Amino acid sequence: MKAVWFTLVPMLAVAVLMLWGGERMARRTTEERVPADRGRLFDFTASFREELDRLDALYLQHLDELAAYAFRRSANQLSPHCENTVGIRKLLVFGPEGKRYEADGKKPAIGESSRIPQVLTESEAGRVSPKRAVVIPKEILEGNTPGKGWLAGPDSSHRVYWFRSSELYLVAFVIDQEELDRCLEAHCSTWMKVPFSPLSEAGELVSIQGPSGRPWLEAPPETQAGPAALVLPHRTNLGEWEVLAWDKLKIRSQHDPTVLASAACIAFVLSLAGIYLHAQQKRALRLAEERVSFVNRVSHELGTPLTNILLNLDLARRALEDRPAESRRRLSLVHEEVQRLGRLVSNVLTFSRGERRTLELRSIACTPDEVVEGILAQFQPSLDRRQVRVEWQRGASERTRLDPDALSQIVGNLINNVEKYASSGGWMGIETSMLGEQLHLRVSDRGPGIPADQSERVFEAFERVHRGVSEGASGTGLGLAIARDLARRMGGDLLLVSSDKGCRFELVLPATPALSVITQDNSSVA
Repeated sequence: MKAVWFTLVPMLAVAVLMLWGGERMARRTTEERVPADRGRLFDFTASFREELDRLDALYLQHLDELAAYAFRRSANQLSPHCENTVGIRKLLVFGPEGKRYEADGKKPAIGESSRIPQVLTESEAGRVSPKRAVVIPKEILEGNTPGKGWLAGPDSSHRVYWFRSSELYLVAFVIDQEELDRCLEAHCSTWMKVPFSPLSEAGELVSIQGPSGRPWLEAPPETQAGPAALVLPHRTNLGEWEVLAWDKLKIRSQHDPTVLASAACIAFVLSLAGIYLHAQQKRALRLAEERVSFVNRVSHELGTPLTNILLNLDLARRALEDRPAESRRRLSLVHEEVQRLGRLVSNVLTFSRGERRTLELRSIACTPDEVVEGILAQFQPSLDRRQVRVEWQRGASERTRLDPDALSQIVGNLINNVEKYASSGGWMGIETSMLGEQLHLRVSDRGPGIPADQSERVFEAFERVHRGVSEGASGTGLGLAIARDLARRMGGDLLLVSSDKGCRFELVLPATPALSVITQDNSSVA
């Protein structure tokens, strides 16, 4: 039975994909650009520039004071001051005759010492020219007026700041630009909490690029739609910064109702188709199982009476001369088995004709009680052996028009049902009556009964209260289905009505009185 899910699950999956694809196709996205708040942005940029200028002036002032102090101090005296100043890796003092001495600043991290450039004069550079060196031009070294400025290093990691006093001495500082940038970033990160809060609260998309190109403050990448709408640069002696701002984008999504409805309808149809195919497959598999079970049960039902017939015929033949009474009893049993076999074949043929829609009924004049009496007589020996007492309240002795063969088959199936499944109750009640132009027939027993939730299923083909083939009482599962089908074909119905104990089946059939034609010589013709 698990195989049927291979139809439903793919169909539902396709329906879900169709619904998802339809939603994607129906979606209409529009972008609305909201310009950045220029007023707040300019206010922050002005404050940021002012703070950078203040830090620039403060740092250069400190370097100038240290340079003026260096003319009158030794290298050992200068080293502690250099170590306590951010970014200083070396301090070099030059006189008219050349370099006098140098002092080391804060030690770099392990492995970074090789990156510190050497500071050489032009005369020294002529003899030795290392790759990582900064050459002080001759006009700066031999100048006779005070001054200061910056020299670029071999790369962006270091620069050289020079200062010349009125005593014609020149001081050069090797500045670690990366360390200086980190200190500036740490300071500005704390400082920006207050000035930047209006932009942050307004949801403005702002980024700040530091001197090294690394962002100090960065807007979420998914919000940076293309190039920045506004770039505000600022340059100081310590580096160059950029304040970048992006316009905000409001993305609005709408759905085309026609496309969405079409996708939903297709998905709904696919789901229904999957459910329908799933149900049909389950039904087909169930019917296949039931038909296989039916064939097994019919084979069993056919085999049992044939075996009994052969056995009883053999025993009757042996007792024919010596024990005539025993022989007659055996032949009586053979007669019962033949009748049983005939009823089984009749049920199978009736079911087959009903399936092919070739079953025809023939209404003739008959007496219902006589029909019931005839079929009851066939079952009486079997009921007696099972010690089932029969009580019959006759009330349908009028001649009516109906199909006696169909009535016989209905009554036979109802009695057979008692014989097989309710003989343990030891009693069967039959009641016939005529109410107007309707025949009412009730068959009751005191057997185990039928559960309420099975009261309709027992009338379906191949259905039984117990589904096993070897469950104790054999049967094809067609008796009640055929009985109800025949009743409805005759214009009536067969119902299972509630009962305190056992089962009670009630048959209602239209039974018009058989008309009689009176001739002139007072003879009647039915």
